[in-house]
Amino acid sequence: MSDYKNDLINILEMLLNIEKDLNLVGYNQTEKSVYYAIAWNISKSEICNITDVIISSKLSRSTVYKAIKKFELNNLVKLEQSSLDKREYNLTLSNI
Repeated sequence: MSDYKNDLINILEMLLNIEKDLNLVGYNQTEKSVYYAIAWNISKSEICNITDVIISSKLSRSTVYKAIKKFELNNLVKLEQSSLDKREYNLTLSNI
């Protein structure tokens, strides 16, 4: 097998292991995209709100909201009202 194929297989195995560690295996690809958008925004600015996720994921508000609610029910994400804007909620990841 070529080095490229071996590298690709190794990367996919690492991704699957990461998803297992983060308890994301049971989620669909759209939900995983929302989760990764949350993680990305937190890593870039330490603060992430729902609007940030909508912009970075390029998904609809309802899709992002549904995924976040599912994550919240499964204790993967926590929502806290923003101290700067009471209409907005900041997100934190519970399992990192």
